[in-house]
Amino acid sequence: MKKILTYCLICIFISLASCITDKHLYTSQPQKIFEAVNAKYPADKNTLIFIDAPEGFIAPRLANCEVEKGVDTGKVVAISSALALKTSTVVIAGENESLTATTLAKALTLDKEKINGAKAIVIGAKDTQKKLADLAAASGVALEFIDNPN
Repeated sequence: MKKILTYCLICIFISLASCITDKHLYTSQPQKIFEAVNAKYPADKNTLIFIDAPEGFIAPRLANCEVEKGVDTGKVVAISSALALKTSTVVIAGENESLTATTLAKALTLDKEKINGAKAIVIGAKDTQKKLADLAAASGVALEFIDNPN
């Protein structure tokens, strides 16, 4: 019985240790993203809004829920404010494509009359391109998608 208990405790400690040392390699690097956009549009003035994502397995999903419910609106306000200025192309990128898409979708539904006529470039967000394009068209925002330059 002691061997089984010892074995179970070792398994629990190993699983806890693997959760603690879970390091995610970021696939998005803001400098490479900015260079890719400047290479495609060298004469345009660009504003990069990079959306950080929390680490872990559940935390990014909780962050999506917070943005959808309007609890965490910092980046949403930043995106909508940058789009409302219309002085530069707004480049939106992030560590987690789902969180980036959710944040942009929320920004496109706020103050549609203020952001009408703005231009934005989204890095990645392959799974939600149709939804984002429809929201952008309804808001009058010219939206372009570029693959994530890794």
